[in-house]
Amino acid sequence: MSVTGITDQMIQYGRGTEVVYNNKPKNPKIYGIKRPDTKDIVVVLTGLFLVFVVIAQFM
Repeated sequence: MSVTGITDQMIQYGRGTEVVYNNKPKNPKIYGIKRPDTKDIVVVLTGLFLVFVVIAQFM
């Protein structure tokens, strides 16, 4: 006997994960260390690289 289609367990799992994703806050921690965004890291590294290039040109 083979079971096909969506079972009760599948429906319950789908509802449970939907509730978790809908209630999950974007920034769950209101305290502690916030990790920087990737854009900020790229900007800082580009600025450091530019400073090192300028220093190397004048030496």
